[in-house]
Amino acid sequence: MTEVPEHLLKKAAEARARLSGQAPPDAGESAALSSESAADTAPVPATTAAPAPAVPEEPAAPEPVAPYVEAAETRKKVPVWIVPVLVFLPFWAIFYVGYLENPPAAPEGLAYEGAEIYSGQCAGCHGGGGGGGSGRQLNGGEVLLTFPSLASGAAYDGLAGHLHWVANGTAGSQAEGLLVYGDPDRPGGAHAPGSYGQMAGFGNLSPEQLVAVVYHVRHAFGADQITPEGDERELHVLDELYHLMEEEGVMTFEGATLPEIQSWVDAARVKVDEEYGELASE
Repeated sequence: MTEVPEHLLKKAAEARARLSGQAPPDAGESAALSSESAADTAPVPATTAAPAPAVPEEPAAPEPVAPYVEAAETRKKVPVWIVPVLVFLPFWAIFYVGYLENPPAAPEGLAYEGAEIYSGQCAGCHGGGGGGGSGRQLNGGEVLLTFPSLASGAAYDGLAGHLHWVANGTAGSQAEGLLVYGDPDRPGGAHAPGSYGQMAGFGNLSPEQLVAVVYHVRHAFGADQITPEGDERELHVLDELYHLMEEEGVMTFEGATLPEIQSWVDAARVKVDEEYGELASE
């Protein structure tokens, strides 16, 4: 930097003194001013500016989470141990149900109802198993020898005769003038009313109850004397019989003669034969 001449500094100092009303500086002060001026005008070494601190960037706002995603993330997770349990549960259920005993079906139908009536009304005389007592033997085929089934090829309709005998008994048959009950051509001889004690009449039973007990006796004690098809058809005839009696308003067998009962049985047979014929033609 160029140094200012001393005489110029002196003149400048005198001029400042005049303007300020002070005495002009002497040569020593001028030299001092010159040195101060030189010092003031000496070059100052440049300093390197410190780098500005880095300003951290603000993180971007998170995107909103869908409600169903939040619900899925916050709900309780299924425990790992329960997975094999759920896998084998259906197999265990099948195994368990397979070993359960089915409850017995409620008994129903003419056979069951007839067995109940026989036990309460007939077993005292004829025995619980039909072996006889004060009344005649029924088992061993005896009942179907007296009252044969048409399915066996007999000429006599034992079903109508059986119904008449149970409904009227000894006294009713004798009052009607019958000399025999059942098949007059019975092997071993026909049975006459009163020939083996006194058979009580059960005409007080409803038609359904009476046909039920007759079916039970024929089925339980004579099933080996009749084919399954014949047994089934007799059951249908008896079932149709009491329905026909209900339709005609006949509420009891009591006092009904053998020809009357025979006519009801014949009507029931015609109805059943028509049904079997329709099934056979299909």
